[in-house]
Amino acid sequence: MSVLRVGVAVAALASGLAVLGGTSPAYAAEERPMCSDYSQNIGGGTPQPADTKDAPVPSAVAPFAIMRIAEAQQVSDQGGGVKIAVVDSGISSKAQDYHGAVAAGLISEIAPKAQISDHPVLKVGQEKSTVEVAKLTAALNQLARGNTTRLIVDIGLPAAQESPAMDKAVDTLVKKGAIVVMASDWSEVTSKEGPDVAASVFPKATDPVVTVSASGTWASDPDTTVLPNSNTDVTAPTYGAPSKTLFGKPCWVDTITTSFAAAEVSGVLALIWSANKSWKAEQVIDRLYATASGQEGQGSRYWGAGAVNAYDAIVRPLDKETTKPPEVDQAPMAREKADPLAAVRENAIWWGIAGGGALGLGLVLRPLFSRRKSSM
Repeated sequence: MSVLRVGVAVAALASGLAVLGGTSPAYAAEERPMCSDYSQNIGGGTPQPADTKDAPVPSAVAPFAIMRIAEAQQVSDQGGGVKIAVVDSGISSKAQDYHGAVAAGLISEIAPKAQISDHPVLKVGQEKSTVEVAKLTAALNQLARGNTTRLIVDIGLPAAQESPAMDKAVDTLVKKGAIVVMASDWSEVTSKEGPDVAASVFPKATDPVVTVSASGTWASDPDTTVLPNSNTDVTAPTYGAPSKTLFGKPCWVDTITTSFAAAEVSGVLALIWSANKSWKAEQVIDRLYATASGQEGQGSRYWGAGAVNAYDAIVRPLDKETTKPPEVDQAPMAREKADPLAAVRENAIWWGIAGGGALGLGLVLRPLFSRRKSSM
């Protein structure tokens, strides 16, 4: 599993570092195995028990604390009335890969009242797993034909092949009022590595699609594990988040992963929507972006608006000021090209005027002088 080279500065996350209480899912130290301990289900049977460990990061800087999930749950309907379609590797006990199960587990921890549906699109191979584009397109079309009221579509595993039919399915979902969330990268389906992998990730991450990358925590650094995507809109920290993996076993996320970050953002969007059920998808997305903690990417990093802040997205007062078009400075006047003969021409003109004046004066005075000579 790969994730985008993005990161959010620790200072930008300072507002979310308080230890949070309440009835939210636990993210303080408790005994759970690591999610990667149950990454595969090749045999189809119950996996061997894994070693349990405390939370991999202190509760004060755990992902849910940074995103202020507990506080957001207290001022929302915890995802009630919102549907989330998990388009991933599958979330049932028959799934061979753990991505979908962990994604669904994160969503249920963040938005426990949201209705989750399963849409597996991953073909697991011995050397490389691939997203089946036809299957992904069919899943998106099926969702578009259904009830899209307060629907969030979480595409945890993007494809590496371009498909106009897939892009059209996404556009249809957006036009029908759904929110489409997409992970910004996945290494097993994205071969390009470089300064920007945006052109290698499909469906195309246009403005209506919420493109999510993974950011770090106190104990994790995304700069060494993720790839940059200039289409990234927001990020979410994943390392140390509580979830459930194959067979419903609780686990700690021990990777910095865009597919899990996308699931977290889908859960946060569900919290926002459940607190504002009359809002349209665009309003929910705008609140997510406007209250994120970071700034536009700097240098080679791309993190969009920054790490999401679920609590601020719900309670921060709306800006009541009338939006005015931005003032645009007038462009400076174009400079004329330097003319090295300008001074010569100017002097010539003046000498010409003076000479012409003298000649004219001479012509006027000539008859007078002639009469004076003849009279002598």
